[in-house]
Amino acid sequence: MILIKGIVLIEIIFISSYIGILKAKTYENRVIELNKFQNALVMFKSKIEFTYEPLNNIFEDISNVIYENENNIFKMAINKNKNIYETWSKAVDENKTSMTLEDKEIIKMMGKLLGKTDIKGQVNEISLTENLIKKQIEKAEYEKNKNVKLYKTMGIILGIGICIILI
Repeated sequence: MILIKGIVLIEIIFISSYIGILKAKTYENRVIELNKFQNALVMFKSKIEFTYEPLNNIFEDISNVIYENENNIFKMAINKNKNIYETWSKAVDENKTSMTLEDKEIIKMMGKLLGKTDIKGQVNEISLTENLIKKQIEKAEYEKNKNVKLYKTMGIILGIGICIILI
C-alpha cells in the first residue's frame, strides 16, 4: 500500500512539473514564432520589391524556405479564388500558434493593403509590420525571461505541495 501511495505521489510531482514545463514552453515558442515571422517578412519584402511575382507564389516560396512546409500563415493564405485580405485574416485566425491576440492583430493589419496598392505601398506596409513585430519580439523576450523559470518552478512546487497535503 505504501509503495502504491509513493508511486502516485511521484506521478503527481511529474505531472505538475510537466504542466509547468508546457506552460513555460508557450513563452519560448512565441519568441521563436515571431522571429520566424520576422524573417518571413524580410523575404516577403525583398521578393515583392525585386521579383514582381504574384502573392501566391511569394507565399509558397516563404512557406517552403522559412517554414520548411510546416503549417503556417503563408501556406494557409494561398488561395486563388478569394480576396487576399479575407484569406490572410482567416489564415491568421486558424493558424495554431503561441502568438497572442495582439500579435495576430498586427499580422492581420498587414493583410489589409496586400495586393491593393502599388509595390512601394506594399513594401511600406510590410516595413511597418516588421517594426511592430520587432517590438512584439522584445515584449515576448521580456515575458519569456520573466515567466519561464516561474512556471517551471511553480509546477514542481505545486506538485510537492499536493503530495504534502496527501501525506
